[in-house]
This record gives sequence, C-alpha cells and structure tokens, in this order.
Amino acid sequence: MIRTLNVIALVVAVALAAALYIAKTEAKSAQERLETIQAQLAEERRQINVLNVEIAHLEEPERLRQLARQYLGFEPLDPAREITMTDLPLLVDRREEDEALRGDMVLAGQASEELPAQARRAGGPR
Repeated sequence: MIRTLNVIALVVAVALAAALYIAKTEAKSAQERLETIQAQLAEERRQINVLNVEIAHLEEPERLRQLARQYLGFEPLDPAREITMTDLPLLVDRREEDEALRGDMVLAGQASEELPAQARRAGGPR
C-alpha cells in the first residue's frame, strides 16, 4: 500500500513539474511577444508624431501663400477691391417665379380677393 502511494505521489510530482515547465515556457514566450508588440507600438507612435509634424509643415499658411504666388499667380487681395453686400446687384431667378405659378397662372401666395374674376369662375380658390 505504501509503495502504491509512493508511486502515485511520484507520478503527481512529475506531472506537476511538467505542467510548471510548460507554464513557464509559455509565460516567457508571451512576455517576448508582449515586448515585441510594445516595441512596434512605440515605433508606430513615433511615425505618427513625424507625420503630424510633416502635416503641420505642409499646412503652414506662409508656405501655402508662397506656393500660391509661385505656381498659381495668386496675390493678396487689395483692400480697395473689396465691396460691401449692398454694392452687389440683386438678381431674381425667373425659374423661382415660374415654379410659384399654379395651373391657372395665379401666384400661389396671392390672396383670393386679388384673384381676377375669371380665375374664380374657373374653379380657383374662394
């Protein structure tokens, strides 16, 4: 009986040692993967910072102004050329007026007392 108990204890001890070894090697490989991923993350963040600095340089107003002058011939607006809203002509789109007309050629917003007698006889609004 003691011999059987010793054999069972030895088997359990060997199984536990094997499980501990497997857990230790898996933990070590997981730690290595984690370090690799953290290094990649740090590199990506560094690249993002470099790109943000590059974007800030490319969007610099003075640089864009210089490129617009050089390649497009743009110059700053002369303040004497500016006009106010009241100086602009009032334009009326004829299509809007045409859409406002009903089938009996009366404006949709026109009151019924303003309607000609002919439109009232033809079944217009009363």
